[in-house]
Amino acid sequence: MLALKELLNGRVRFGLIALAVGLVVALTMLMSAMSEGLITGMTGSKGSLKADALVFQGDTQLALERSLLSARSVSAVAESQGVENAYPVGHAMISVSAAGSEPDGAKASGADVGDGGASFDARLFGLGGEWEQLPHAEGEAGPPGPGEAIVDITAKVDGIELGDTVSLTPIGRELTVVGFTENRRYIMVPTFYVDMATWEEVYLATALGKTGQEASTRGEDVPAAGEQASEEISPPLHGSASIVAVQLAEGVSPTDLEEQLGSGFEVATPEDAALAGNGMSVMVLATDGIQWVSLVIGALFIGVFFYITTLHKTGQIAAMKALGASNVYLYRQLLIEIAVLVTIAAAIGMFLSLGAGMSMPPTMAFDPQPVGWGLSLLAVYVMALVGSFFSLYTILRVDPATALDRGEH
Repeated sequence: MLALKELLNGRVRFGLIALAVGLVVALTMLMSAMSEGLITGMTGSKGSLKADALVFQGDTQLALERSLLSARSVSAVAESQGVENAYPVGHAMISVSAAGSEPDGAKASGADVGDGGASFDARLFGLGGEWEQLPHAEGEAGPPGPGEAIVDITAKVDGIELGDTVSLTPIGRELTVVGFTENRRYIMVPTFYVDMATWEEVYLATALGKTGQEASTRGEDVPAAGEQASEEISPPLHGSASIVAVQLAEGVSPTDLEEQLGSGFEVATPEDAALAGNGMSVMVLATDGIQWVSLVIGALFIGVFFYITTLHKTGQIAAMKALGASNVYLYRQLLIEIAVLVTIAAAIGMFLSLGAGMSMPPTMAFDPQPVGWGLSLLAVYVMALVGSFFSLYTILRVDPATALDRGEH
């Protein structure tokens, strides 16, 4: 076959172009995997909640950090028509310090982490049910007991191990790690899953802010973590949650539930809620834009290369046309060359992408999805086909009479 013979005769030339296109394919796949990883790392705990819909406090723009539902609101949601199952979900921002631990970053820099270890940012999620939704990675699968937590496995990078008792600073509370889960980070930091009673205690202590440890260092005789104020606030807060995750009856949509609950609530699917806050829509738009730019570059690269190659072969094309070769035959040979070249480039790009992903630290946003990579490869082939139209234009313009003219001279 003419196309394969030309590829074999120009191994070095076509090999270099395959490598260059492979780098473009690798860039596209990396952007796809990092885009998925960014979404998972930013919203894994929120977007992966087992539910048909998530109910937020009204006028919070689906922001988990701003939503707080009272016990009465939680009950109202659970008792709404069309709700088959509901469980509360709590959220709190925490700082974590593992006694005796030293995060990898501190080890590398030689930083002094002290007796209690260096603290790191994390999120606390309280679950009122459906513990089986957490992917089991190590230890217990849940539900944890009071003062116990199941933690996203990326916390190991910060020195957290199974069985550790960690301190929540500056509130002075402690949690015992009894298990690990995976792909359940939030805002790119590890998530600690606890029962709702533990979440309520931590949420109160975090909101009140003053700890017994701080008071003792100043010689003040006040209750730890605002215990007196906590006793006053706790009854109204008891049974509250940040949001409620619900499973709907067949035929009931999140919009139907929102209309039934009224203006004091906002309802969305976990997927829509995950992309609604923390600038996620802008970040996804940016990564998608980079993917499209890389695809366009790849198409132009392939198109220009074969266009130049076709220009150099106008004499041969004219001679073949003079011998009876049709435009369809010549273009088909070109498409075979492009298909073989892009297939080799795709294999190179996938190998480079997987290698880059394996070399990344666990905290990096890298989550290759077969569907995403498949769509990226399909897009590369489509863009390569579009790029081949440059060469087709040249093939159509070549006049077989030019070969006869050259033969006469």
